[in-house]
Amino acid sequence: MRVLYVSPMKYGSNAGVDALGQGLRSRLADAGLDLRVITADFRAPGWPGNSDEAVAAGVAAGVDAVVVWVIDPDHPAAGAAAARRAGIPLISLEKPRFEVDAAIVYPNFNHGVYMAEHLATLLEPGADVALIGGPDVVDDIELIAGITLGLRQSGLRLVNDPEDPRYKNSSDVAAGGREKARNILADFPRLAGLIPYNDETMLGTLDALREAGRMGEVKMVSRNGTPAAVAAVLAGDHHGTWDLDIPGIGQAVADLVIRRLVGGEDLDGLCLASPIGRMITPERALTWVPWEERIEYQPLIEGLD
Repeated sequence: MRVLYVSPMKYGSNAGVDALGQGLRSRLADAGLDLRVITADFRAPGWPGNSDEAVAAGVAAGVDAVVVWVIDPDHPAAGAAAARRAGIPLISLEKPRFEVDAAIVYPNFNHGVYMAEHLATLLEPGADVALIGGPDVVDDIELIAGITLGLRQSGLRLVNDPEDPRYKNSSDVAAGGREKARNILADFPRLAGLIPYNDETMLGTLDALREAGRMGEVKMVSRNGTPAAVAAVLAGDHHGTWDLDIPGIGQAVADLVIRRLVGGEDLDGLCLASPIGRMITPERALTWVPWEERIEYQPLIEGLD
């Protein structure tokens, strides 16, 4: 049986997205299910229509199930409706506003609160903190809301609006993070703390700090627990990355697919939470296990042939 995964980014452009796909592939393979991938890049001019087209291609090819990463809660509603009419189960990453068979939901808000609380342990009460926001993606929107609340509850002062395009990394890649961090550093020269919302943005922020000759001036935390971010923590350049066990998220989605296809279970709109994770501090980084050692990485098969 074939399972179509509609990925929001091309493989190789974001380490977290890659790891989730590997977790999904490996768990499905253990159950004898084959994974096929179509990328519907949310940054491309054709989005969100490309996500509907990807699901429709799977329906036309007669796949046995579809997994879709929900970027906007209203899409791909048309593709999902076509899959359901064809009797093809659809499992989503994040819960959309349309009907799916089941969904894995990230505790994004909690992640944000915990990130801010950890940063507060590294700073003086009332310290100035800047926050680099992310794209208008459901999980990142919730994450920013959690960080904002966590900063307020922890007694830290947020000095900028993370939704301002000047400070918002809508590209979701390191180059965009570098650009927005440059703006932050220019506008707020006396920061004590800085939160790039994810690890890709943080890597770009490190570049901006080096360019400005300001390495070591601010304490930083970010989210995803990517290998590059953990390496930065070990090097003393970063102060914590929230590891939400991205391969485990992929495996959790695969488990729902397996329950439906192999077990024959009617999931009936079931929502389950993904692993919450933990903050990777310098101490925990010493025993952190890289993603590719948790699961075996193999090429993901693009297309439905």
